[in-house]
Amino acid sequence: MKLTLRAKLLNVYNSNEYKDKDTGKVTKSKPKLQLLTVKTMKDGSKKNELLDVSIPKEKFLSYKDKIGKEVEVDVAVIGDVVFYGV
Repeated sequence: MKLTLRAKLLNVYNSNEYKDKDTGKVTKSKPKLQLLTVKTMKDGSKKNELLDVSIPKEKFLSYKDKIGKEVEVDVAVIGDVVFYGV
């Protein structure tokens, strides 16, 4: 399933490499977007949520000049998701 996430872009960065201390397997760094979303709560108040989203390396540079702006990011879902109408 493919979705589009719309949020304010705060930063673009590369995550750190990770080495599993049991297996020694190294997971390479990934380019990521740091996004700010606003969630409306049941009582109508607003809650800011910070999301770190991995993106393909070839898309990394296309976001660098959009920091501080609202962006749309094509995303896929990992795990269970509950949908509701808005």
